[in-house]
Amino acid sequence: MKYDIVVIGGGTAGYVAGSILARKGKKVLVIEKEKFGGVCVNFGCVPSIFLFDVTFLLNRFKEIAYYLGLDGEIEYKDLLFSKRNEIINYLSNAGRRLIEDSGGETELGEAEIISRSEVKVNKRIVEFDKLIIATGSKPLIPNIDGIEDAISEDDAVNLNSIPSSMVVIGGGYAGVEIAQIYSRLGSQVTLLSRSEILPTFPEDIRSVVKDSLEFDGVNVVENTRIVKLRDGKVITEKGEIEGNVIVYATGRRPQLPKGIEKLGLEINECGIIVDKYKQIRDNVYAIGDVIDKERKTAHSAMFDALVASLHILKETTFIPPDNFKIPVVLYTDPQVGVIGDHKEAKKFSVFPFAATTRAIINGIKDGYVKIGINERNEIVFGEVIGDKAEDLINILTLVVNNRMRIESLALMPFVHPSLSEAIVNAAKGFFDLDVDRYKSKDGKT
Repeated sequence: MKYDIVVIGGGTAGYVAGSILARKGKKVLVIEKEKFGGVCVNFGCVPSIFLFDVTFLLNRFKEIAYYLGLDGEIEYKDLLFSKRNEIINYLSNAGRRLIEDSGGETELGEAEIISRSEVKVNKRIVEFDKLIIATGSKPLIPNIDGIEDAISEDDAVNLNSIPSSMVVIGGGYAGVEIAQIYSRLGSQVTLLSRSEILPTFPEDIRSVVKDSLEFDGVNVVENTRIVKLRDGKVITEKGEIEGNVIVYATGRRPQLPKGIEKLGLEINECGIIVDKYKQIRDNVYAIGDVIDKERKTAHSAMFDALVASLHILKETTFIPPDNFKIPVVLYTDPQVGVIGDHKEAKKFSVFPFAATTRAIINGIKDGYVKIGINERNEIVFGEVIGDKAEDLINILTLVVNNRMRIESLALMPFVHPSLSEAIVNAAKGFFDLDVDRYKSKDGKT
């Protein structure tokens, strides 16, 4: 059978591309090796954010109980894991249904590329005019003696019990999130990083997150080299650390489909090399974590799928410029959201949530909004640390990608009271108009 487009991989990138192209009248087949939804739904953002939400609420309950003078335990553990699995299964099935609802076809099985116009799946040959590779990524196993006794970051968010102790190897996104989640769930957690944690983030973010981790009981050990794993212990330059469960969260590597060598693609250790339209050659595209790019996130994968699909459909006028900025969010408490490159900014303004009426009402006042502008007064950087950062950074993503001028944002009427007012007040700060916070006699706020 011949299809207009065959998509290998039914994860975030694959289901979006398959659904768009099928809705536009293309004959589409999406092939998934294991579970629709890919890393995000099954092993990444969905289970980890669910656990984050639970621990966030647990901490708020504990704070309320403390202020009310209450004492007691919350029974949640059995429900915790069953509810997580229920959400994963629902969203995995939803991804497949969305493709089929759009008019596309789906098939479970491992695809093998056998030529530049054919793939093999479940013992049948499928022809295509165009191929989209969306096979995602998998955890990078570090070269450490004894690492076979550890579990990956994907396994960690799918544990069905809470270990008494845990050692997390890796101070990146996944490592810090996992460390805080399990510490809040009751594990004694040590986080090991070969450098400072979150090395790609600005110093102010690293400092806030580290303080938060340590406040939650995580033993953060930075700038250390791991020698080996032995008998449930991690041997480092700075001593031995024991963990009932040892997790490695040391990055990810592209998961390439079988037979990819038949396409003659340019591939490095970070993934497949593509152009700005996610195209490799006339009839082959690659999207999502499998490609070589800086930001490997679910929303980045969706963006790739949109760009590739529009290019296939010859609707390129809708495609944003290739320097479009992708936001990143760190699901710690406090949450962190970043858009743009802080090195592009020449001047910054910061507004704290503690001076925002809505934050004062809900009692979650930690954090701030930071905005950076260039020499032309264009907003080129945004940073949010605090409650609802995942939503507020989306506003700044619109602002940064449209190169909005700071005076336009400063004059924008946002709802009062709302957390998003901190964004406008940060903009007003460039003009000494941020009157919602006190100003000292020396002129400092």
